[in-house]
Amino acid sequence: MSISASMNAGVLGLAANATRLSAISDNIANSGTVGYKRAEVQFASLVTTAGSRTQYNAGGVSSAVRLAITEKGALDATSVSTDIAIDGRGFLPVVNAAAPADIDTATDETVLTKAGSFRPDADGFLRNAAGYTLMGWKLNPDGTTVVANPARDGFQNLEPVNIAGMGFTGQPTTQVTFAANIPAQATSAGGDGAPITMPIEYYDALGKAERLTLELTPVVPAAGSSNQWQLRVLDSAGGGAAIGAMTIDFNATGPNAGRLSAVTPTTGAYDGATGAVTVTTAGGQAIEVNIGALNGTGGLTQFAGSFTPSAATKNGSAFASVATVEIGQDGVLSAVLTNGVRQPIFQVPVVDLVNPNGLTAIDGNAYRLSRDAGALYLWDGGTGPVGTTEGYSLERSTTDVARELTHLIETQRAYSSNAKIIQTADEMLQETTNLKR
Repeated sequence: MSISASMNAGVLGLAANATRLSAISDNIANSGTVGYKRAEVQFASLVTTAGSRTQYNAGGVSSAVRLAITEKGALDATSVSTDIAIDGRGFLPVVNAAAPADIDTATDETVLTKAGSFRPDADGFLRNAAGYTLMGWKLNPDGTTVVANPARDGFQNLEPVNIAGMGFTGQPTTQVTFAANIPAQATSAGGDGAPITMPIEYYDALGKAERLTLELTPVVPAAGSSNQWQLRVLDSAGGGAAIGAMTIDFNATGPNAGRLSAVTPTTGAYDGATGAVTVTTAGGQAIEVNIGALNGTGGLTQFAGSFTPSAATKNGSAFASVATVEIGQDGVLSAVLTNGVRQPIFQVPVVDLVNPNGLTAIDGNAYRLSRDAGALYLWDGGTGPVGTTEGYSLERSTTDVARELTHLIETQRAYSSNAKIIQTADEMLQETTNLKR
């Protein structure tokens, strides 16, 4: 009985070591596979109940395969902006479909991967080397998601990431901020009354650059100081015609000395609380020119000295084409335009699960959801427990070839030893058979 049990234990040992050899073979074969997670084979002893204390029956060994899915590989820098790695916990959502344009998250299975070697295909969809298409939430130009409050406990609001046709029109200017100190002595008797001009570029609805000129003319009294200026807003699109005109006064004494005390518009409108002068360009475009709130610390001030502009900013942009696309650490994929403007186009979430090691591995270095993996959640990169999304980067395979070769030698020796057990047991049974002769 014990000889047969020994032979059975040897057979189980051969099977277990053959399984380990298979895992080692996969690990070595995928030592250069981006995002690959090595497989481990762990052995567990099998025990059979002996008939008495003087006998021992060999039970053998069983094997269990585990993927080290949560093990993190080192990040390699690349020169491709659409190479994406997660620096930490989490996965990228992808779908395997022959026609990404027809992907429907209600019917097509979304799986997870760490293989972020994405390249645009002929239609502009980002696909990795295994053919999986990257998924994300589409964004409005202001960075908000097209689908308000997208679901984060499922994939239903995701769509294939496409970077084709990203030639954006210019964004018209809607706000201009101007801050400067204008000389108080210019409003004193004897001043030359020369105007001060400050040109500020703006963009119209077609992305064409035009110019607003703020013209400040001091009111020079016969005696004393007026602390008053005439402000005109001139528009180059209208041949330099004034689209805004107003009288502005400054405090001469008290704690608010040098700050705006009153603005009286004759053309345009002024909001004393926000400091915005609203004008309409020759092309019918409304622009808010912020010159500072009444008695506020920003915008225009009047102190003795020279004309000193401190801020002249605007929003909007000229027409531009896409130079490249890049992903930020928060998962926002942006088109970088030739004029330097970054236009957000997609938000790629980082998927986390209760038990990532419970995922089911499938072809193409991807993982399918399973009951053992638990509930999932879609995070922004770098928030909660997940890592940041890194562009120009790829995660290496977690295979250590030197360690695998060591395991290969160990497995070979163990396999040979188990084969020797079977051979020895066979010889002992043969001796038992020979006793009958």
